[in-house]
Amino acid sequence: MVRFDSDLKKIMLHLLFWLGYYILAFYWFAQVNDPEIAALISFRIVFIHGLLFYLNTYFLLPRFVERGQYLIYLAAIILLIMAIFYLIKFSNEWLPFRDHMGGFRKLRKPALFPRIFFGRGLYVSFASSLAILFISSIYWINAQSQKRKQQAIALKSENLEAEMKFLKSQTNPHFLFNALNNIYALSYTQAPAAPEMIMKLSEMLRYVLYESNGKKVPLAKEIEYIENYIAFQTLKIEGEADIKVNLENADPNIEVEPMLFIPFIENSFKHSKIEKGSGSWIDISLSSEGGKIDLKVSNSIPKEAFTKDQTGGIGLANSKKRLQLLYPDRHRLIIQQEENSFSVYLTIYSS
Repeated sequence: MVRFDSDLKKIMLHLLFWLGYYILAFYWFAQVNDPEIAALISFRIVFIHGLLFYLNTYFLLPRFVERGQYLIYLAAIILLIMAIFYLIKFSNEWLPFRDHMGGFRKLRKPALFPRIFFGRGLYVSFASSLAILFISSIYWINAQSQKRKQQAIALKSENLEAEMKFLKSQTNPHFLFNALNNIYALSYTQAPAAPEMIMKLSEMLRYVLYESNGKKVPLAKEIEYIENYIAFQTLKIEGEADIKVNLENADPNIEVEPMLFIPFIENSFKHSKIEKGSGSWIDISLSSEGGKIDLKVSNSIPKEAFTKDQTGGIGLANSKKRLQLLYPDRHRLIIQQEENSFSVYLTIYSS
């Protein structure tokens, strides 16, 4: 439908251009000819120049200039201008112009080879033909420029979509990988929490595989996923964990891209080693005001060194890239690392 509307608009613009040209030509020739004769002459001029315009635009320029065959194009243009002049000269012999006495010139059979290289008619025809060629060339150059811009936009959109799918394909298996590790640990020790953990994982996978396929989801869905994730993580912690979570101040109806906040939260659980206890802590808050969403995630850094998960860099690296793609100039991400803590401050302007 869009393509049809664009083509129709293009046709209408062409018709208006040639109609305007016809009106100007008719006004000029009507100064010295009857309206009927002026209309005939004007139609002849518009027809010949229209033929020149479209031959240059849709045949000569694409076939020769676009392929870099400039000398052939120049030769073709010279031959075309000569042919146009001959056509005008030939048709002039059939048109009943008024003579200097005010009467009509008698029709006579045209000469087969009129003298085309002499007289004022040559210069008028040459100048008008060059003008039409110039206009058609400008039109073609502009059309090519618009075409290249549209192709660039389409290519950029395709690349962006492919990149987003790639980033998401990296993120989702990473969550699944961590979750299966946790389930394996509980199952290995035959912990009673294993069935509940499997249920939490099932709910998370349902969201990842089905509900997050759209471009945006209500913030309520993200909050539910975060809550399930936190509950999923706390199941493996023995005793009381120092985890503070505040998600009540976020508008559940704001729409955001799915899986946007969880990498930062996952990172806090992974690097705080909260399951080890001994002073480890996590502080998570999510709030919104108007069209602004604020996420703050802080966690402690263990004093003792530990071996990091080799797959751990995927989440944060992808999140930074996703934010740059999805919210260019509409987000602020601050990451602060101190001796005993690590903090992430993310602000998103969704509207």
